[in-house]
Amino acid sequence: MKVLIGPNGDMGLESSIPELSDQFSDVEFLVSTSYVEAAQQVIDVDIMVGWINQEILEAAKNLKWIQSISSGTNYYLDIPGLVDSDILLTSASGTHGACLAESAMGMIFAFTRGIRKCIQSQNTRQWSEHRYIRSNMRELTGSTMGIIGFGASGRALARRAFAFDMRIVAVDMFPSDKPEYVDHLWGIDQLSDLLQTSDYVVIMVPYTDQTKAMIGTEELAEMKTSAMLVIMSRGGIVDQDALSKALKDGHLFAAASDVFSPEPLSTSSDLWDLENMLITPHIAGGTQLEGQYVTQIFFENLKRFVRGDYELKNLVHKKRGF
Repeated sequence: MKVLIGPNGDMGLESSIPELSDQFSDVEFLVSTSYVEAAQQVIDVDIMVGWINQEILEAAKNLKWIQSISSGTNYYLDIPGLVDSDILLTSASGTHGACLAESAMGMIFAFTRGIRKCIQSQNTRQWSEHRYIRSNMRELTGSTMGIIGFGASGRALARRAFAFDMRIVAVDMFPSDKPEYVDHLWGIDQLSDLLQTSDYVVIMVPYTDQTKAMIGTEELAEMKTSAMLVIMSRGGIVDQDALSKALKDGHLFAAASDVFSPEPLSTSSDLWDLENMLITPHIAGGTQLEGQYVTQIFFENLKRFVRGDYELKNLVHKKRGF
């Protein structure tokens, strides 16, 4: 059996090969650092972990399983032929829950605690705005956090919001196991209830055919004018033009997003110019432990796979999209 560790950014997954080789003596591990090299090596490989592209998939004549290194798998599923193939796809779902939740809270604090304004004042060596900044600060106690998508990342966010004495409501495509500290866990058909009652709406739901453009002009209009929208999972779930208009019109207190469609966000986008918009360049999932987390999932799945157990952790329903 052959395993190819393909392009994986700066995760350093290849550093795990000595440990993997000790545990799986009958498995041969290969490493490629580029798409071109991976397409040459993948021909008789059984398993691949890392990023792939069309050329790699077409060259993979023996591939049985791909381990994604990201929580979202729409990048993989967009490659023609993968969805209809017999190749198993597993995600890194759960590995980014803590850092996505922390990033979401940080984005909220940037506005509610005046941090964004203070950074701007520091850059211009200005002290004079301190009264204005203070008069516009908020605390989270007693406010409502609405979480769209209650998987690992949504649950991680809920735990943190609860620690700040927030009321929590959530919607999910397949709601189950409501924690005690969550007031309501609804089906996606009650999205309107969440939008109308929440002070902070955070999008954690995966990008699928069902969630594409799920937040548009009508949905934004349902939100409180004092509310903040935070987008963490994937671009394309929120209509960016509608969001820009809502912010310009003062319908929303603020918005923040780590993801856009397309990426990178065009320099001509109005979102760059808005005082009540915070933009980060798809970095919210970053952590010094990212490679370690992905390796742990891959290690567990490889143990199952070599013994013929194909009920892998984070197995993706390819036609469903997650």
